[in-house]
Amino acid sequence: MILLLLPILLVSCLFLAASGNRLGRLVFPLAAAPLVVTFIWGCSQLVSTAPSAEERLVWVSGLSLNFIFQLSSLASLMTVLVSGIGICVFMYSFGYFSDDSQGLNTFSATLLLFSTAMLGLVWADSVWTLFIFWELTSITSFLLVGHKNTYKEARLSARRALLITAAGGLCLLAGLLLIADSAGTTRLSEMGTAEFSSTAAVLIMIAAATKSAQFPFHIWLPGAMAAPTPVSAYLHSATMVKAGVVLAALFSPTFAETGTWKTVGLFFGIASMLWGGIGALRQFDAKLILAWGTVSQLGLLFTLLSLGSAKATFAAIAILAAHAVFKAALFMVVGEIDVRTGTRDIRKLAGLASSMPITFGVAAVSAASMAGVPPLLGFAAKEAAIEAVLKLSGTQDLIAGGSIVVGSVITVAYTTRFMLGVFSTPSQEAASDATPVAPQSVGMSVSSSLLGACSVIGFLILPKVSTWVKSAAMQLNPEAEIYKLYRWPGLTTAFLVSAAIVASGLVLGWFAEKKIVAEAKPAGARFADLSVSTILRTAQVITGKMQHGSLPFYIATMAITASVATMPFLFALDVEPIYWSDSWAQTTLAILAIISSLTVAAVRTRLSAAIALGFVGLSITGLFVAHGAPDLALTQLLVETVIVVGFVVGLGKLAHGFPQVGVIWRGVRFLVSALIGFAVTAALVASASAPTGEPPLEAIAEKSQTVGGGNNIVNVILTDMRALDTLGEITVLVVVAIGILALAKPRLPSIEREDAAKENVI
Repeated sequence: MILLLLPILLVSCLFLAASGNRLGRLVFPLAAAPLVVTFIWGCSQLVSTAPSAEERLVWVSGLSLNFIFQLSSLASLMTVLVSGIGICVFMYSFGYFSDDSQGLNTFSATLLLFSTAMLGLVWADSVWTLFIFWELTSITSFLLVGHKNTYKEARLSARRALLITAAGGLCLLAGLLLIADSAGTTRLSEMGTAEFSSTAAVLIMIAAATKSAQFPFHIWLPGAMAAPTPVSAYLHSATMVKAGVVLAALFSPTFAETGTWKTVGLFFGIASMLWGGIGALRQFDAKLILAWGTVSQLGLLFTLLSLGSAKATFAAIAILAAHAVFKAALFMVVGEIDVRTGTRDIRKLAGLASSMPITFGVAAVSAASMAGVPPLLGFAAKEAAIEAVLKLSGTQDLIAGGSIVVGSVITVAYTTRFMLGVFSTPSQEAASDATPVAPQSVGMSVSSSLLGACSVIGFLILPKVSTWVKSAAMQLNPEAEIYKLYRWPGLTTAFLVSAAIVASGLVLGWFAEKKIVAEAKPAGARFADLSVSTILRTAQVITGKMQHGSLPFYIATMAITASVATMPFLFALDVEPIYWSDSWAQTTLAILAIISSLTVAAVRTRLSAAIALGFVGLSITGLFVAHGAPDLALTQLLVETVIVVGFVVGLGKLAHGFPQVGVIWRGVRFLVSALIGFAVTAALVASASAPTGEPPLEAIAEKSQTVGGGNNIVNVILTDMRALDTLGEITVLVVVAIGILALAKPRLPSIEREDAAKENVI
């Protein structure tokens, strides 16, 4: 089914992109249609107990390059979240954009491709499939963040996001190469646990941290708020930033025995959880409050996954699901407020509870779920996390547990500040500056209301949700089978700690809303932008110095680089005895080639050099004949003949002799020639010193008759076994012939062309 859904999604992206702006806002229902199919299928797989079959798409069979997909329990849960929230996002976009908005076709196509990339990532069951869709999420997010490309801030933010996530992609590629080599397989489902290197663990964790905006890589996420709100809602809830969490979850069993994995993961998680929460407390833009809150919540997920215990893993999956629905709903609420009031500044938005009652209701429910207040899905998930914390032991785990408690208090605090700043009774000063509220948009209200209701519905069907969460958690840690989510845990220690967290957070949030006046900015954002600008300026300077148009300099640079890179291999070889010649004919031809080469360097006229160079080629052709390779000799002879003709025709337009060259540049030429000769010698000696065994003559002969269907072995090799090589030789001849025709085409002198033009005018 995956191999059916992916083409449908990709074809839908192409259709939307090619539709132009004629469809207007109707592109959003069309874009949602394939996600509806995906959502229905995902729900059926989520409730099914039958294991999913592997689906494979062969790309290059000889190189074992395949797209391999398999729907695991975690992938089923993520499929429902990605497609379900994606449907709501497209519904929301229908109300968010106006009829006269431009570029809706490309926006909807890119947003659907963004969704497709995330689905492909969670379905992937090979490291290469995972990497391809991982990079596709980075590219599509770059395009979406920079959608308003006429604004400088949008361009800077998109470039910053691409710089950081692309760097993480390089780390991911290096890490995947290491673990695939150590595990002996590229299948994620077959990795198991082994003694993987700490280097691989660090690389994979860094990649996950860059994608999930973990400290200090978090600086791209607040800037991504320059994107339209539908993108922000989708990016923060079910895609992009969740890709890093999914990666950390998938490889947590693989690196369970690697201590570095836990240490690095806890560093990212704890630092991001606390720093993101503090940043959210210091924002005045409602959208940025939620963005910094996402950094904090993702830090909580990284911390729980890095702890590695069954209960912590179970709690992480539960929070992942709860966070997706309440964070998407809250971003949609902020987007609706922005559209209807014209601002997101909480200093100007007080008192919207009465003028926007539906929006207030959705915000209240979703914010309460984020704070962990019953009876909502977020409450049950947070209780599982607190229970996991109370079961920890050891210094490292206790530090992580204490940080989770502190981070939870800060979460309640910035949630409280958000609600008070946006919906509380306005002060006289705020009321005088209040912006009139525009009429309600059905598309935006329905979408946010559906997602807000999911926090309530999830609590009502908590046993079912608990089963789905447990299945996904068991994929990462089989011991999670004994855990479940509770509607009412009782007056347990975890519940009392949770109540204390909520009470403390309410007090801190009220204080922050009244007292904080300094707005936080991502400290590394300026550094990231400066880094990109410096790289671009440096590239311009280097390009100006290196790409100055001197062909001899280009050739010398490439030749020296290739030669120097080849030299070390010659000294590392176990050189076999060299046989200089098999017959007098080979010796004679080799001497002729050397003499011809020296003649090329000695003559002073261009025509003489071209003829001498032709003798070099003919000598090499003779060597091919002496070695018993008539096919190569024929190709070489044809090419050499065409080249000599080309030289003769082309040199007729140039000066008779070569320009005078100084002693220094002449020495450089000799040095380059010597280095090239040395490099070629090293390559030949290397190939001669590494025999591959006896040629399989009998096997080739048998294949020629049974597979190739011919009796002439040489013909079968050229047409079947070396078809690409033969095609390459033919292509060389065609290209050379076209070049000669272009050179030999008769051209009128400039005076004659002018006279002909005058005659045509007359």
